[in-house]
Amino acid sequence: MKSQTQTESLTYEQTHQSCRILWIDIAKGIAMLLVFYGHLGGAGDNPWFPDLTGSIWVVYLFHMPLFFMLSGLTFNPNKDFRTFFVSRFKRLVIPYFFFSIYALGKILLLIIAPSVVTGFHAGAMGTPLSEIGNILLGNTNGLWFFLALFWGELALYGVHKLARHSTHRHLLLAGISSLSGMIWFVVSFLGIYKFVPFQLLHATEAIAFVGLGWLLSHRIKTLSAQETMYLLVGSTAAFIVFGIISRHTETHDVGWWVFLAALPYFCAAVFGSMMTIAIAQLLPSWRWLTYIGRNTMTFYGLNGLSMAIARKLVFILVPVPLVAAHIAFQIIIGILVITVACLICTAATPILNRWCWWGIGTSNLRAIRLSAQRAASSNGK
Repeated sequence: MKSQTQTESLTYEQTHQSCRILWIDIAKGIAMLLVFYGHLGGAGDNPWFPDLTGSIWVVYLFHMPLFFMLSGLTFNPNKDFRTFFVSRFKRLVIPYFFFSIYALGKILLLIIAPSVVTGFHAGAMGTPLSEIGNILLGNTNGLWFFLALFWGELALYGVHKLARHSTHRHLLLAGISSLSGMIWFVVSFLGIYKFVPFQLLHATEAIAFVGLGWLLSHRIKTLSAQETMYLLVGSTAAFIVFGIISRHTETHDVGWWVFLAALPYFCAAVFGSMMTIAIAQLLPSWRWLTYIGRNTMTFYGLNGLSMAIARKLVFILVPVPLVAAHIAFQIIIGILVITVACLICTAATPILNRWCWWGIGTSNLRAIRLSAQRAASSNGK
C-alpha cells in the first residue's frame, strides 16, 4: 500500500503533467539545444569555433521560428481578455525583466572592470546608462523572444476575437501569418526593428509563426506515423532547397527586391520548423530531452550566462588555438560546452522553481503541493 506522501506526490505530478503533449516537450528540447548551438560562437569576434559558422547559420534559419510555431500548437485564445493578458504578462513580461538581472551584472562588470568585458569577445556594449535603458525598453540581447511572443500572442488574440464568426477565418489567419513573416524578414534585413522599443516590430515574427502553428495545430497533432514520416522527408527536402537559395540570395538592397529576397528565408523557416516537429514525433521520449523541453523558460533565460560560464570553464582546460585549428576538435568541444551549459541550467532549474517561481512565469509548486496535501487529508477523513 502506498504511503500518503507517495500518493500526494503522484496526484500532484499527474495533475501537473496531464495536459502536456510529450512530443511537443521533445520538440522544445530540440529547439533549446539549437539555441545553445547557435550561441556557441558568442558575439563579436569568434575565436572558438570558426569552422562551425556555416552550420550555425543554418540553425539560425529556423530555430526561433520553431519556438514560435511550437507556442502556436498550444495557443489558446478562448479566454476573456483580462485572464489572457494577465497570464501572458506573468509568463512572458515578468521573466524578461527577471532574467535581465544577468544583463545588469554585465553592466556592473563594465563599470568595475571594463577590460574584463572586452576580454570575453562579447558584442559591443554602450555606456552603463544606455545599457540600462536597453533593458527598460525591452532591448536586452538574447531575451527579446519573451516580449516578441507577448505582443504576437496579443495580436493573434485580437484576430481571433474579430474573425471567430467568419467563415474565412482560417484563410484570413494564413494570410496574416504569411504577410507578417515576409514583413519580419524585410525589417530584419533592414535592421530597423532595433529602433522600435519593446520588440514591437519583432512581434511580426511571433505573429507569423505562432499563427502558422495555431492554424496547423489540429492537423499536426493528429498525424499518423506514416504521415509524420512523409512530413519529415518532404519538409527536409524543401528546407534544403530553400536553405541553398537563401545562402545565395542578396539582402543588402533596400529596394523592392528585399521583399522577394525574404521569401526563401520565410520558406526555409517554415520547412525547418516542420522538419524538427516531425523528428520530435518520431524520437523516443528521452527523459533528459523532455526535461529541457518542460523547462525551456529557465534554460532560455539562462542560456547566455550558462554558455559564458561553460566556455570559460572548458577553455581553461583546453587551449583555444588547439580547438580552432581542427574542425573535429571544434565539434567535440562544442558539444562539451553545450553539455556543461545544460548541466548548469539543470542545476538552476529546481532552485528557480522553488524560490523564484514568480520570476520565471510558473506556478508556486510548494503552494500547489500543500493544497494537494490538504485535499488528500480532507478526502481521507
